Amino acid sequence: MNAGEPYFFRCWANLLVIAVPVAPHGKCIGGLTLGGFCGSGEKPDIRDAVSQLASSWPEAHPAAFLKHLSTVRPITPSALRGLGALAIETTFSTGMNSSDFFRRQNEKYLQQRHIAEAAADLREHQESTPDIPGNTNQLISFLNQGAKLEAQTFISQYLAQLLLASNWDPLKLKAHLRVLLAIMTSQDILRGTPWTVATSRELRHMVRLEHTQTTEESCYEVSEWIQQYFTRQNATTGDGRSLAERVTHWLQSHYPESLTLTTASKAMGMSSSTLVHRLRQEAGKTFKEILTEIRIAEAKKFLATTSLDIKAISDACGFFDQSHFTREFKKAINLNPGAFRKLLRVPEEALRQTGSQNLDETPP
Repeated sequence: MNAGEPYFFRCWANLLVIAVPVAPHGKCIGGLTLGGFCGSGEKPDIRDAVSQLASSWPEAHPAAFLKHLSTVRPITPSALRGLGALAIETTFSTGMNSSDFFRRQNEKYLQQRHIAEAAADLREHQESTPDIPGNTNQLISFLNQGAKLEAQTFISQYLAQLLLASNWDPLKLKAHLRVLLAIMTSQDILRGTPWTVATSRELRHMVRLEHTQTTEESCYEVSEWIQQYFTRQNATTGDGRSLAERVTHWLQSHYPESLTLTTASKAMGMSSSTLVHRLRQEAGKTFKEILTEIRIAEAKKFLATTSLDIKAISDACGFFDQSHFTREFKKAINLNPGAFRKLLRVPEEALRQTGSQNLDETPP
């Protein structure tokens, strides 16, 4: 399940078996197996091995079992791999497994294998300290040139160098990756991406990076950044923005209105299904999730800088009603709007303390 692919092994009788995990919602609850195959020319060896093993069993009668060996089907390695692929694809088509989850698991597994190979090679040949700034600039150069293949080839070696430099410490690794993210943002701005769009994207990536728990997850986040960087290059509008960024910008101007997926898809000039697919691909979020995030962000501004009551803020931000606003707000930050506003209030006596006249009087 960790590898995101079928597992091939041999049973006690040395016959080939395929196992596929069953993991709805990413939690393994069992598995499917297909077995009873033998490699080309292996049947005599299997018969001898089973005969020798069965002879040591008390009161065993292996003759009946050995008779069934004649029905065992030989299979080639390519056919065995194809059968494994068919088995796991069947679990996707029937809803037993999530293809997106297994794709991500497999990408993580392959990435870690490539990083481990690169790290082993670096340990063997590299004597000096890795040139992290130089390698970061090299990666950025590949991105700006649109050299996707070169970037993907280089990224495993780059991440291996970061892991070695940070001694596999997740926090130290994140510190290196935040530098990379900042440089990518600056390059986006220099290429013409609006400042607010680029910095907003950086913040989203930073939050996702902070929530990773392991070095494996952090490394996978970087591969997601790289993939999205090339996606933006290949599917941008004339102003350099991706669809997800255009939708976000449009919602920031229309969030107080009663918006639906249909309304947004018409504004973007595409079908609702296409919009859903592209948003999930580019931003990893639904239309509703993006809209709610924008409304919550605006509500925070109202709570921090105005004395409007909760209902007025709810109406101004486009929520259905006050209870809807309170529910979504608490879901987002685990505080209701009133509690959030109290946290921002500075007691008047604190402003009268010595030196308070030097404080910036601009409200938070």
